[in-house]
Amino acid sequence: MRVVAHRTCPLEAPENSVEGIVGASALGADAVELDTRLTRDGEVVLLHDHWPLRVARPHLPIPVSWLPARATDRLRLRNGEPLPRFAAAIDGLPDGLDVAVDVKDGRSMAAAIAVLTASGKLDRAMLWSRQAPAVATAAERAPANERALLRNTVGPEKTLAYLRDAASLGATAVSVMDVSVSAEVVRAAHDLGLTIYAWVRTAEAHGAVIDAGPDGVVTDWVAQARRLVGARPL
Repeated sequence: MRVVAHRTCPLEAPENSVEGIVGASALGADAVELDTRLTRDGEVVLLHDHWPLRVARPHLPIPVSWLPARATDRLRLRNGEPLPRFAAAIDGLPDGLDVAVDVKDGRSMAAAIAVLTASGKLDRAMLWSRQAPAVATAAERAPANERALLRNTVGPEKTLAYLRDAASLGATAVSVMDVSVSAEVVRAAHDLGLTIYAWVRTAEAHGAVIDAGPDGVVTDWVAQARRLVGARPL
């Protein structure tokens, strides 16, 4: 079972930060999740929200897609880092740490794959998105890579329907919310040929989620998950 650090390592460092990437590796993560968006001029940057207002200073209530990269370079996270460009973040990816690229706007999938290819790290990447066209782009441009369709569902019926949708759209992986993962859901995913992750949203949920047997957990509590899952393979 793999441990994936959610938004890098937000309990220890700013989310989607270079410091968080390094911290995730130090805490024992197998992979680190990075959220990506495109600037107006086509640069891939690390950002979860449409605009950088929540995580960066100075306050800019403007979507990052309206800003050129030179403007996002002037933004600072709470640790003083500039808002990271994806290329720079990937360049410093620690040995032994894979990357799950969560494409938030869909448009950045092709650009993210180009950055990964240029860096020589495409073989260490999982390609994730909530948007079906982005999953299709991943299938076309990086067919050997894991590609996940993401969706938040509550309840077994909606979750099982999500798994079927993902498989029909050509995804090879899914990520299920902690309240919806179960041994039945895990079996259903595997029967469809899907790798299944569980997004764990509270510290208390880890035990039950891990007992359900997903292929990986996506978590802010990296050290706790590592202890429960066991040592990282060499």
